[in-house]
Amino acid sequence: MSWARANGYLESLGVDAMKAKTPSLHRIEALLDALDHPERQVPAVHITGTNGKTSTARITAAVLSATGLSVGSYTSPHLERVCERIALNGDAISEDIFGDTFEHLWPFIELVESRLDEKLTYFELLTAMFFLWAVEAPVDAAVVEVGLGGRWDATNVVNAPVSVITNVGLDHTGLLGSDPTVIAKEKAGIIKPDGAVVTGERLPDVLSVLEEAARGAGAPVLALDRDFHLADNNIALGGRYLSIQTAGGAFGPSGDREKGEEYTDLYLPLHGRHQGVNAAVALQAATLFLPGQSLSSEVVTEGFAATPGAGRLEVIRKAEAEASIALDVAHNPAGMSVLVSALAETFPFEQVCFVVGVLAGKDLDGMVLEMARLKCSIVATQADSARSIPPQDIKVAAKSSGLECMVIGDLAAALVYARGATSLGDLICVTGSHYVVGEARGLLIGS
Repeated sequence: MSWARANGYLESLGVDAMKAKTPSLHRIEALLDALDHPERQVPAVHITGTNGKTSTARITAAVLSATGLSVGSYTSPHLERVCERIALNGDAISEDIFGDTFEHLWPFIELVESRLDEKLTYFELLTAMFFLWAVEAPVDAAVVEVGLGGRWDATNVVNAPVSVITNVGLDHTGLLGSDPTVIAKEKAGIIKPDGAVVTGERLPDVLSVLEEAARGAGAPVLALDRDFHLADNNIALGGRYLSIQTAGGAFGPSGDREKGEEYTDLYLPLHGRHQGVNAAVALQAATLFLPGQSLSSEVVTEGFAATPGAGRLEVIRKAEAEASIALDVAHNPAGMSVLVSALAETFPFEQVCFVVGVLAGKDLDGMVLEMARLKCSIVATQADSARSIPPQDIKVAAKSSGLECMVIGDLAAALVYARGATSLGDLICVTGSHYVVGEARGLLIGS
């Protein structure tokens, strides 16, 4: 089956159809059962959290790959092409492999849908595709990112000795609620019996929820600043210089966890202090995943250096006489807060021109309030998605925060305007959703 045909079928299902269904794993479990459970055949690191999931997954996969393992990763959503969601050692699978894998899956889809008398969703099919591909590739290890929440996410069938909860904040509140401790319980649903948990969360109330869930599963929790440490997190040309102290992945004769390793002067080609935190969490997860193996500084250095950064404060310079353009998928107030702080720390600029497109259901006012911490203006636009809010709504929020805002609904035209309206000393930042960043990336890099 061609990639175009496979992708066309998937898109016909609706990317967000799962959000309209009652939470359940019965469809994905039925499909994987028909496939003889490929998800049980590959050990994985399973990653959830409000923000930082994809970056943490990318870093974890890069470190594991640097050890010589063949590593498959599954992340979402994609920026430009659905193939990006499934990667081998950091490289997205080809359209041919995507089409072939879907063709292999197709008769099982028909069988299971006939038995259940209901349709499998877009995300369920992609999740099953990943596990099927991982076994056929084959890969030695997998890094799997949760799509939404944790407990009822289609990925929560994975064989994961290590679970990661990057942090807990407010997003998808219509589905997950607005109480961080309730959200934490949902995300803690990925913790597996006798596994281990790594988290970058620091709030005591949230940590208590995670630890209670982990105790019930017989899983230790390793928390940043308590069990492992980010000693240095300094700005560098094109990224960060980090020093990280890990906790050991194995237990000694006394039953205590062995002392980990101290890594210094690690270069990470990602911008923002938050990426240093993601790197520390990822390195600790990789350490636990390989309990009998000491990760050398050379391996970690190689892995960090190979980490891709598409859509994560990714900088593009189109012309020497124009302002630089940064692309970042921040899509909630917490994400926008770390983006704004990273921009202020990392880039010299007179002012920022934010090109913003946001999806329905997001805390638009909260995001704009974060942008207003900088000297900035906004170009309100929208991505080619039925879930995009009208750009005029962004203008209303901008005015409430005292920001100038130009409404240009067509994204290509919005980018042209921003590039013409800014000077060399300014910075353009495209943000607000994965969709608008992905489309902008295609326009900017492809043009």
